[in-house]
Amino acid sequence: MTPAAADRRRRLRALAGPGGVIAGLAIDHRDSLGTVLANRGLGDLTGDDIRVLKLRLVRALAPAATAVMLDEEFGGVALDAGAVPPSVGLIMPLEAQGYEALGDGRTTTLLDDFSPADALRRGADACKILLPYRADHEPSATAQDALVSATAAACHEIGLPLVVEPVVYRWSSETRQAFSDAYRRLVLDAVGRLAPLGADLLKLPFPVLDLASDGPAAAADACRELARACGETPWVLLGAGADGETFIEQIGIAGAAGASGFLAGRGIWGVALDPDPDRAERLAVTIARPLFERCRAIAERTARPLPAGEAG
Repeated sequence: MTPAAADRRRRLRALAGPGGVIAGLAIDHRDSLGTVLANRGLGDLTGDDIRVLKLRLVRALAPAATAVMLDEEFGGVALDAGAVPPSVGLIMPLEAQGYEALGDGRTTTLLDDFSPADALRRGADACKILLPYRADHEPSATAQDALVSATAAACHEIGLPLVVEPVVYRWSSETRQAFSDAYRRLVLDAVGRLAPLGADLLKLPFPVLDLASDGPAAAADACRELARACGETPWVLLGAGADGETFIEQIGIAGAAGASGFLAGRGIWGVALDPDPDRAERLAVTIARPLFERCRAIAERTARPLPAGEAG
């Protein structure tokens, strides 16, 4: 094993807890956070306000996590303040906000001022790339595949693992029913294409859109199919803004099917968004953190630990 490969394995271990399960806090949101804030009537917060808000949220929640996904633009202040404890893994995003159109598809653009080497200097244990993905649109899927392969190679060269997050989306001309009908297959096809391209960890959506209507049995079947599509690549569940009780149920179903935990965002900390930093931190401590701890407990009871030799 090369030194870079050994470093990559060690850093992947750092994302999990002692039992090998990942309970991650995703707070690397940038443009999407602006949208959430605007929807809450907080669209007048400045960039500096958002930096302070992230600092307070990370300070309150990171100690309960095994890993934190945090950006440089709005999260750098939290890193400078030491809000992420040394025992908690750090994942940093490489994608720029907004997406380029390729015909009817969307493609990811990397940040031009933040590279894997910058993440390494920041103390990151992994990098992440988010991919709008439609496997049924060959031009954009091919471009996304190439970007993943190149990004994985760049990360691996310096000993960093790469987390890949495909997010399927609805065409503007596609009805909600048509998208719902295609959703499971779109997720599975995305994973089938991306899993062999060098990702060290896949961050994946729950493969049914409506757990209440589809039911636990169908959801479990979909998650088992998702696990088969991942092959040897470990995967974790993303939150997608699901409410707490729904997400807890999803964690249990995905864990039983082979997920190695979760990386959750606004469904956890959204309740703590407040223009007053002190109040935001109190809400994070009293409401968001207990919910996160419940999610972690379910994951640690049900999820599959990272493969032997990759669990921290």
